[in-house]
Amino acid sequence: MSMKKCPNCGAEIPADATRCYVCKEWLQDTNCNADNKPQDFLETLLFAWFLGCFGVHRFYTGNIPIGIAQLFTLGGCGIWAYIDLIMICFNKFKDGQGRHLSNYKSNVGITLFVISLIPLVIILFMVFLIFLAVVIPRLV
Repeated sequence: MSMKKCPNCGAEIPADATRCYVCKEWLQDTNCNADNKPQDFLETLLFAWFLGCFGVHRFYTGNIPIGIAQLFTLGGCGIWAYIDLIMICFNKFKDGQGRHLSNYKSNVGITLFVISLIPLVIILFMVFLIFLAVVIPRLV
């Protein structure tokens, strides 16, 4: 198997590789046009953050049938959209052609994931307080 060097980090990679397995950067391909390139991580993350319940990030990445399902169910009542956000944050989300998103930045993804936990914890705490307010009077 013939090898070549990654132009970004200098690591030895297979000659037919389209992405470096060391630095995770996409390699320039003269045959690659804009339609064939994976969608950008940050744009997909922002779509999922602000418009996730409407499935806009799914439409953007080419997952049209799932985007329609998320649109009609409001992102599975928000749960499906939140799971997609977590998958995007940790680079486990794939576009319509089964490729990972390009230009992944782990610090941005993890930071947004931690920020997304704050309202979730507040909501769960409020539900717990309501539960206590309903149950404790019945015990007394």
